[in-house]
Amino acid sequence: MNKFIALTKIQIFDFLSKYTQHLNVKNKWLGKLALLLPALLIIPALQLVLSMYEIFDSVGFPELTITYMYIANVMMMFFAGIPFIISVFFYSKDLPFLTSLPLKEDTIVFSKLASVYIYLLAIGCFFFGTSVIIYGVKGGLQLYSLTAGLIALLISPLIPMILSTLLIIPFMSIIGRGKRRNLMVMAGNIILVVAIIFIQLSIAKVQIDPEAFSSILLQEDGLLMLIGRSFPPSIWLTQMIKGSLISGVLFILLNIALIYSLKLVSHLLYRNGLLAFNQEGGGFNEKGKIYYKKRSKGIQIIKRHILIIFSNPVFTLNTVMTMIIPILVFIIMLFTGEVNTGLFQSPMLAPYVVFIYTAVIATPAIVGSISATVITREGKTFWETKVLPITTADNIKYRVYSTFILSFGGSLVLAIVGAAFLPVSPIMIIVASIFCISATLFFSTIDIAINIERPILNWTNPTTAVKNNLNIMISLLIRLLTGGVLYLLYMLINNLSANVILIIFSFILVSLYGVSYYVVLNKYINKFNNIVC
Repeated sequence: MNKFIALTKIQIFDFLSKYTQHLNVKNKWLGKLALLLPALLIIPALQLVLSMYEIFDSVGFPELTITYMYIANVMMMFFAGIPFIISVFFYSKDLPFLTSLPLKEDTIVFSKLASVYIYLLAIGCFFFGTSVIIYGVKGGLQLYSLTAGLIALLISPLIPMILSTLLIIPFMSIIGRGKRRNLMVMAGNIILVVAIIFIQLSIAKVQIDPEAFSSILLQEDGLLMLIGRSFPPSIWLTQMIKGSLISGVLFILLNIALIYSLKLVSHLLYRNGLLAFNQEGGGFNEKGKIYYKKRSKGIQIIKRHILIIFSNPVFTLNTVMTMIIPILVFIIMLFTGEVNTGLFQSPMLAPYVVFIYTAVIATPAIVGSISATVITREGKTFWETKVLPITTADNIKYRVYSTFILSFGGSLVLAIVGAAFLPVSPIMIIVASIFCISATLFFSTIDIAINIERPILNWTNPTTAVKNNLNIMISLLIRLLTGGVLYLLYMLINNLSANVILIIFSFILVSLYGVSYYVVLNKYINKFNNIVC
């Protein structure tokens, strides 16, 4: 037990220190402030929970706020935990060291899960934790409810964390063998996530028999049973917070049973999963072919930056999932019945179709921040491009071009999908494409300036390179400010046609791109040259 506690402390401290380290904030107080930036999510979470509480309270079932938020929280933790578990277990590069220690297999597995637990608990605090507090405060600050809610919050990450662990480690060991294992890991995990979403939505779409529906509503907790029928632990948790000891015992016993089940199979996960994957490399490496013909330096460097993303499953998943967010959101809303294809043909929506289409295809440029980590992703291999026979200006330009190719490639996919569902004309497609290109160029250029200012090369975990990174926050803040300025301008010129407004926006973004391009290639050359691995 002492060994487990000691190793768990090391894993947690390592996780927290890496988080603060990879924020790359040199000022002590600014670093502490940066740690509090994610806490700003509590504002939209509070608004969401309050609105849900008022709705359920108006029909006499305020406790359903907890049920809804817990179910949503479990799904959020499950999907958020998958890339983090992959990173912690398979790409943290500490397994050779841990295997040399006199530790049991389950000790290593559970100590690694400790950092995953902290990560998921932080997610749970925003939405599920807020719902517990709102329910407790609005309900009269009952000591039992607040105590039970705190226990439920601390336990809430266990079910999604254990289930995702039991699913992803064997899955990775199966698809991670062979000479194309990184490609298999990337494709396999995308297919797995899509399959899970499809199964969940299919279950949610199953229509309940009208007589059974009426019978359920006549019961004392009928509405609770109806909402929680797809995930029974949510019913036990809600009733536990309401004061049911039996439900509380059932919920706690379920979590204990899952922990014990994970302990029983931990040696199999360790031997047949972690060791089989062989995180330090693996698979058969083909001998490279020798080419004697001259090749373009620019194309080779662009290819290098793109392959850095697609050679690492964590980078690939982060990039691909970010780019297809609109498709996932549309599929979810389509399956749940919140929208149907006929809605897009509505005359009321017609004036806004071009704006919707533009927002969809520009998502990779707006949501993605690939350039903000283009130097960071190279890590300790950054020096390789600095010794090549190319100028620093070209070195920077090719990084921007590689980002543009990836982002615009994602935009092309979204443009085709969007055109299949939205009634857009050729003129609308052209105008939206011009805006998308302008936004992609500007944000790609401004993002690389952020990364030159704040390079992070000594990372050991790929997740920290693309997520736990203050560069991403700064990049998103710039997008938020740009969007706010464009919205204010829209309010002043909304009497113009949508196409004209988008052309004006595109001209502004192209102008900003020209300014940022000049600044980066003239003012940031020395800063780029001074980056040390």
